[in-house]
Amino acid sequence: MSRRTLSLLLAGAVLVLVGCRGGTSSTGEPREVRGSLSSYLAQVEPIRDGVNQLLDGADPILAAYRECRIGAAVATRRMNALEHRFAAYAVQIASVRDVPTPLRAVQRAYAHTFVFEDAYLSTLVAAIPGRDFGRLPETQGRQRDAIIAWRIAVEALAARQDVKLPADLQAAGRGEIAPSPEGS
Repeated sequence: MSRRTLSLLLAGAVLVLVGCRGGTSSTGEPREVRGSLSSYLAQVEPIRDGVNQLLDGADPILAAYRECRIGAAVATRRMNALEHRFAAYAVQIASVRDVPTPLRAVQRAYAHTFVFEDAYLSTLVAAIPGRDFGRLPETQGRQRDAIIAWRIAVEALAARQDVKLPADLQAAGRGEIAPSPEGS
């Protein structure tokens, strides 16, 4: 190893150690994690709530189409609009900043569930006119696993930091993940 490389590594180690001098909580985590978690939740919750409300709107559209109360063109237009609104949420969740260090990996996985859902919705929109629903992507299992892992990590960190969580957080990862064109 060259002297320059060794010097850079040592300088990096010093910066890391100096950066950690802010003190720790009784859990061994930096004290600023509590504020960071609260800030993170303030960013994520409006997105999560918006997505839940948005996806609740898919079932009535699909039921009306299934029951022939609306035609393919209307169902396609409505679901396409829903998918576009969902895509905006996908951008928002990918743009969340200042994720607490203990949540970074699960946040990336959680944000990726939005990619899965957007792909599902796009495929669903394309399938409506021909009622060709056999080719919808099977991503619910992977989405559910990532969402539950995210929820558990958030709950565990909140418990260690004594941060109050939204009452509906327990619902994350439960129930249907993707709207079904063929009903429950």
